Amino acid sequence: MTERAYSIVEARARLGAIAREVSATREPVAITDHGQTVAVLVSPADALELEELRALAAYRAREARGENAGVRHDEAYRRVFGEGEA
Repeated sequence: MTERAYSIVEARARLGAIAREVSATREPVAITDHGQTVAVLVSPADALELEELRALAAYRAREARGENAGVRHDEAYRRVFGEGEA
């Protein structure tokens, strides 16, 4: 999953430095407890991307089930900007 990992004890002692490293490099860091990954620290940019991907996956799942998944991009564009092309 990630190349870098810190135990909970080590992460607690170095959290500020680890957080700055993750933010600067965008490389996630695993936090482990007794050798098992219990959390992953990611950059704010990566967290936002993950949220967007989850929202897109949920939208596509609703659309696949035939539920009203929202307004399609071309329709939203038309509503906002008029009859022009998207």
